[in-house]
Amino acid sequence: MNKVILLLSAVLSISWVSADVGSVSNTDSPVAQTQHDKATVSGRIMYLGMHRDYDHGNHGRASTLGITLNVQSPVWSGIDMGLGYNYAESFLCGGNTDLLCNDEINVLNEAWLRYDLANIGMKKTHFIAGRKISHGEVFRRDDYRQKARAIEALQLTSQGLPDTELTVGHASKMSNWIDAGDCWDFNNFGDVFGMADDTRGVTWVDMLYTGIKRWEVAVYDAYAWDVSNLIGTRIRYQLCKEASLTAYYRHEGNLGDAPRQSSNAYGISYHQDIGGGTIETGYWGVSGDALRFQETTTGINHALGCSMMLYSDQFSGDSNTLYIKATKKIGKTSAYLLYHYTWQDQKSYDGQEIDLVLKYPIGENFSATFKGGVGCRDGRDGVEDTLATDARLFLTYTF
Repeated sequence: MNKVILLLSAVLSISWVSADVGSVSNTDSPVAQTQHDKATVSGRIMYLGMHRDYDHGNHGRASTLGITLNVQSPVWSGIDMGLGYNYAESFLCGGNTDLLCNDEINVLNEAWLRYDLANIGMKKTHFIAGRKISHGEVFRRDDYRQKARAIEALQLTSQGLPDTELTVGHASKMSNWIDAGDCWDFNNFGDVFGMADDTRGVTWVDMLYTGIKRWEVAVYDAYAWDVSNLIGTRIRYQLCKEASLTAYYRHEGNLGDAPRQSSNAYGISYHQDIGGGTIETGYWGVSGDALRFQETTTGINHALGCSMMLYSDQFSGDSNTLYIKATKKIGKTSAYLLYHYTWQDQKSYDGQEIDLVLKYPIGENFSATFKGGVGCRDGRDGVEDTLATDARLFLTYTF
């Protein structure tokens, strides 16, 4: 019964959204640099209230009030620097708050120094040292709640080659977006990936090439010492001005003394601009073991990496997922919908989830956002069905 209700909800919601869909496109580049002639200060103050109920009884609620403060220096002789601080305090908590991962934060999320190598003849190339938010194929920003994911790293970024963006670096620690325990703090990658021992970090390369008409090709490799090696590609072909196809492939294999792992992930997606917005639909599959590089660790550049609850376990081993994503602008309100259904081979259930986001701007600097999600797991072999709900309210002031 849960399956029928959720499928009908998805169809009705998609029909509503696709009538006049608004686009949400990822134009962020891990290489693009923002430099200033004078110091800048920016940030936000945000209230986040959450409530989750797993299987009608295992529920929790919690609210946080957080501040993000960013300071960036002017450029002196090719050198600039930046600081980013995140603080959040929790209140109005009750029930099983472990379900929410919406706790206190107190971290210097960014503290970096950047040098423009044009001063030594390397145009559009920068060396960056310190803590910084990264948003490429390997590491994703994922600013879902009170803070964005950040890494403590040495990295070289370049747009010096024609039609090419390149990032090469080594990260020693990572601060996650999840507000559970100390995941928000900078931790060794052994903790990030759930290993028993500390590791020597992640050495990675991201490259994006757009030099062939209608094609966009990303290739990347992340060598997580003593954990796993990730190698992958994302290839997008522009069918016409309004439509594109994107193919994904990722392979992960264990390294050193880490538990055995061999994973292959495949995906194909169709994206369509329609009526001032977009619809995206496709397939995602994982064969072998569960992915280690995914939404709750380093992030993943895929629509399924924005699931509110991960209730269908779409990154588990031997799983197959169909999904549809749509966005819409209704007056001033931005709407976003994601639905996915996952068939599991290793687990005793199949799962599905639908997420809806509504954002309304109030004036120039204030906004209110509602996020709601419903998921269900359809048990097999005597396992009972389960139902989960998730509701979040964001009140945000930016400056």
